Amino acid sequence: MSDTATIPSGVQPANYSSATGSSQIFEANFGPGTIYSVVIDSSVNTVPGALVVGGTGTSQTISGASIVSDSNATGNNAFTVTSPTVVLAAPSDTITAATAATTVYGGWAGITQFSLGGSGSSVTGGPGDITGVSTGANTTLIGGGGNSIFTVTGANSLAVAGASGITGIDASSSTGPLTIATNPLANSGTLVATLGSGADTFIGGAGASTVTAGSGNDVFGFVNGHAGGTVVIIGFNASDNIAFGGYGYTGTNLPVETVTAAGDVMTLNDGTKILFAGLDHKLFNN
Repeated sequence: MSDTATIPSGVQPANYSSATGSSQIFEANFGPGTIYSVVIDSSVNTVPGALVVGGTGTSQTISGASIVSDSNATGNNAFTVTSPTVVLAAPSDTITAATAATTVYGGWAGITQFSLGGSGSSVTGGPGDITGVSTGANTTLIGGGGNSIFTVTGANSLAVAGASGITGIDASSSTGPLTIATNPLANSGTLVATLGSGADTFIGGAGASTVTAGSGNDVFGFVNGHAGGTVVIIGFNASDNIAFGGYGYTGTNLPVETVTAAGDVMTLNDGTKILFAGLDHKLFNN
């Protein structure tokens, strides 16, 4: 079933998150007076503009709408996207896009699942959990408030941990280059990441992180102010590099290092602690 409706003043799906920007996106595209299409059953959408899905357990093929809002509190809808689209997900939605550049905002509960192949796609997790695979190049993945599990293989992509919960980033099959970063607000966030065979960059410091180096020439960067947590680096080797920004380190002014049974522990000026697991000597000769 399909129909059209007009947004009245101040109406938007409950629990869209201002923290992830989904409420602002809704308000910008479904403001008062906006005419949009409405579906409550499975459908193939070819109408340009805005679409609101009101049903649950439906299958939607999106080949026309530029923005889709799942306003059903239960969600559990499946979206197959064939044209560039923004999807504001509800709980337990699934979004699949083989080639179209797709922007996904995760649901406020449940588990949002995605499989994206389009170059330039992006994912931002909501308060709920989110998990999926991104194979397109130039993709941006940002964890949400729940647990976020990402598999990323597309070159020149960026993956950022959520500010809370656990973020897992598997880039082991990627040839890179990729950039993976902790979230600067992730005081309670945990990141577990595995790099691939490309020349990847890891930016760490906030929250608690464990990263396994890949076979490429990786760079592990730390920026003063985006830090204060603990980082465990597994597999750091002679082809990898460590870089500091804003700490004022020089050849004679280096971080404090202590070799322990677990490896070399480096403490930065802002309290960030880095464990180079298994390293039986100081990285710097200080």
